[in-house]
Amino acid sequence: MKTLNKNNAISIISSIAYALGTYNLLYTEAGHLAKIVALAYAPPLLAGFILIFNKKYLAGTIVTSLFLALELYANHLQITYYFFFVLLAYSVYRIFDFINAKNGKDIYKVALALFISALIGIGMNGQRLWSAYTYSKETTRGISELKTSSSGENSLDKDYAFGWSYGIDESFNLIIPNLMGGGSAGSLTKKSETYKVLTSGGVDPSMSEQFIQQLPLYFGGQSSTSGPAYSGILIFFLFTLGLFLSKDQFRWTILGLAVFFLLLALGKNLPIFNNFIFDFLPGYNKFRAVTMSLTIVHFLLVWGAANCLSNLFNEEKKSWDEIKRPTLYTAAILIGLMFIGYSLVNFSGPNDQGFKTSLSGSLGSEFSNRVLVALQSDRADLAFNDIIRGIILIFIMLTSIFFFTKNKIASSYFSIITLLLITFDLFSVGKRYFNNSDFMNKSQAKVVIEPSAADLEILKDKDPNYRVLNLTTAFWSDARDAYFHKSIGGYHGAKLKKIQELYDYQMVKDGKLNFQILNMLNTKYLISNNEQNQPIVQKNPDVLGNAWLIDTLKVIETADQELNYLEKINPRTTAVTQSNQGLKANIYTPSVEDNIKLISYAPNKLIYSVSTKANQFAVFSEIYYRGNKDWKSFLDGAEVSHQKVNYILRGMEIPSGKHEITFEFRPESVEKGKFIDLAASVSFILIGLVSIIITKKKKDQ
Repeated sequence: MKTLNKNNAISIISSIAYALGTYNLLYTEAGHLAKIVALAYAPPLLAGFILIFNKKYLAGTIVTSLFLALELYANHLQITYYFFFVLLAYSVYRIFDFINAKNGKDIYKVALALFISALIGIGMNGQRLWSAYTYSKETTRGISELKTSSSGENSLDKDYAFGWSYGIDESFNLIIPNLMGGGSAGSLTKKSETYKVLTSGGVDPSMSEQFIQQLPLYFGGQSSTSGPAYSGILIFFLFTLGLFLSKDQFRWTILGLAVFFLLLALGKNLPIFNNFIFDFLPGYNKFRAVTMSLTIVHFLLVWGAANCLSNLFNEEKKSWDEIKRPTLYTAAILIGLMFIGYSLVNFSGPNDQGFKTSLSGSLGSEFSNRVLVALQSDRADLAFNDIIRGIILIFIMLTSIFFFTKNKIASSYFSIITLLLITFDLFSVGKRYFNNSDFMNKSQAKVVIEPSAADLEILKDKDPNYRVLNLTTAFWSDARDAYFHKSIGGYHGAKLKKIQELYDYQMVKDGKLNFQILNMLNTKYLISNNEQNQPIVQKNPDVLGNAWLIDTLKVIETADQELNYLEKINPRTTAVTQSNQGLKANIYTPSVEDNIKLISYAPNKLIYSVSTKANQFAVFSEIYYRGNKDWKSFLDGAEVSHQKVNYILRGMEIPSGKHEITFEFRPESVEKGKFIDLAASVSFILIGLVSIIITKKKKDQ
């Protein structure tokens, strides 16, 4: 805000408004801290661009390179990707300003400063970006070897990417936080219609009070949500008023960007637009949860609101007569929009029938229907109350503008009133979703996850490497077990594509676990519930261990054949691989005296001892990832090749005798990327030193 020449009051108001957007608070509550950090570094990155375009090249280069480096270090590329469009739009607008002013030479200076900033900022993250780029090709965002892959072809699956899409009517949440009910699980008071229906129907008051603390208030199209993307009725009021008052043509660019990001958030609910963007906008198909773009909408609304306040505060202060009509028009537009949004929804949702059915068993069908009708009535009341709340805030804001332009209150008091109103608006809504209940004391925080009796039993095993499958949870999306064990499944937003494909096509067949796959994945223990619903441990007697010797190697042509072939083989005796791995089908004869054993385990280095009387072929229960490129293999210290077998595992032909086999992770992106990081960091320090020297010389003169 300061680089945009806003005064201190506007800068403070804008910063607080940006910070208190409800999505920022919801992301903090959910633990999505990379998003928060990326959103925090984005505005100062824009400040660096502004300084450069304002011909403060040295300061702009330092600020831009520093915050570009920090933005990338935050490691949330989706937020960075979105914000790039803001930077691009601002840059194009300013370049046209230079062209119109016939300042062609300045364009070259700006381009040079931005280029140097990009080299340094990106360079300081060279290792990280190189690694991420390399890894992404192997994930669900990369290209599949399969002709038909359920995890997407060179991108995320479109349904998965648009899984969280904002509804068109839900967009009114920007000004009416409770229009769609708020969060998926919300609470009501004793004054609610739901509570009255429950108690009048004979339900115990204490049970009724407990029941209304966890209700499905949200009735929109998202599968779940913690709360709305509320940007504040007053921020929206000032943004809209600024469109009338400001003479700066960039306001239309801000408006266009806000509309663009709002359309992105609609995802599957605006398929004509978003399918085109998904298919043709470079890199866009690597991201999911498109509602995230609403954080940029909030940033742009705050920017527009700041421009409006700046217009009200400028030296040629406008009189009430000058701004009366646009101010009243703005108030009327917003009040009209709120009632339009209210009229578009019927306060019933796709999950209501399931809610009613769940109650029918204990309350009966007729009474359950009454409870559902009451819940829908309470949703309508929540939305209407927020509309009344918004009208009151608009009236107070409008009144304060009236007295300020009539010289009845000083600018300092007007600033304080505006700050308090905007803070109250955003803070009071944010507290509905992020409040004292989200915090715990230090003693509670020390124990993050308590081990179950089953966990403790498994942890008695001192084997250096085995895996655990927990059947008491949705193991493919639950990361809890990784707190104690090397687990099968877990959650990651960018899983390896081959792992996902193995799960989709082979790990679970006809709703049942495929134990042949679990055996080759070294699933030594399974956790299940006993009759008392307590977790118990089951040891898998058929687990194949860390590595084993096979007697038959099958070679087929395509990845589809390789994956499908896993249904036909016993992985204990047979392995299958593709012809592109350079292996030939073969029969081996391992003897009872032959053995292979893992003797040392670390995430980036594994050592095996092996002893065989003849050449053998070993399968290792480790994922094949960039074999012989990043994961190197060594036989008695000499580098050798290993191959992909059984679609995801490692295999190696071993000569007779006693040997030591080592797998070591030495990614090129790390080995060479660290020197890029170092060079860029040194360059940044040198530019800083040059800046200090130049500043000192100017002072001495």
